[in-house]
Amino acid sequence: MSPQIRVTVLIENTSDGLLACEHGLSLLIEYAGAQILLDAGSTGAFWENAAALGVSLTGLDACVLSHGHYDHSGGFGTLFLHDRAVAVYAQREVLNDYYSSAGGMHRISVPQRVASQRERFLLVDGVREILPGVTLVPHATAGLDQIGEKSGLYREQDGDLLPDDFAHEQSLVLETQSGLVVFNSCSHAGAANILREAREACGQKRVCAYVGGLHMKGKRDGKEICTFSEAEIDALCDVFLREDVAQIYTGHCTGAPGFELLHSRLGDRVHRLTTGLRFDL
Repeated sequence: MSPQIRVTVLIENTSDGLLACEHGLSLLIEYAGAQILLDAGSTGAFWENAAALGVSLTGLDACVLSHGHYDHSGGFGTLFLHDRAVAVYAQREVLNDYYSSAGGMHRISVPQRVASQRERFLLVDGVREILPGVTLVPHATAGLDQIGEKSGLYREQDGDLLPDDFAHEQSLVLETQSGLVVFNSCSHAGAANILREAREACGQKRVCAYVGGLHMKGKRDGKEICTFSEAEIDALCDVFLREDVAQIYTGHCTGAPGFELLHSRLGDRVHRLTTGLRFDL
């Protein structure tokens, strides 16, 4: 029987008003008897929401940081205060400095109060199985710095700012009898690359579900917009349809306009992430 996956959204950009929300993402994943925390949002709000939901975050089997941006890592400071032993799996480059040019060049790295606790991170290189059926998959696609430059995202190297190649980003991939479930919190490298990388790393199995943001959100004249062109949206939907991804749960950096455009094309395949949501895969 396929292991059941239950996901609880501890923090996301939206909420029903009863729980805190913020620009960030944190998911608690229950899989084959293990509890895995993926990201911790911008602040400690994820911890308070967990308590309100009756969810315990003590005795976690694994913690994972998807990439080196503040809105996914800032909350780990709170986790470290409550759990003196827990360590966070991340790619080796995750504690480097990263910048965004949106609204003027500014730092978006892991906050110093978290990054200074380097001993709390299990820094890995390449593909790594961290629990049975649970694999970390970094990017193996060439030329991702071109996507970084187009997105206005940069990394600091030897005092220079270079387009981000997303070497610090990784997918969390879970194996089930129905196929692979891929978690990628912001999908900076593009869903097509991420799906291919997951399949290649995990034996070419079908990806049956995809969970995470799709980096489609922007602002213009103070209003939220979708930064993807119609052609880019069609291409993204074609990828999900061609790969036969049956369930897509997305939010955070996807944004409301982007979600509506995806839903208009993909229908009931696509679902909205929001703080407090619980769902099974």
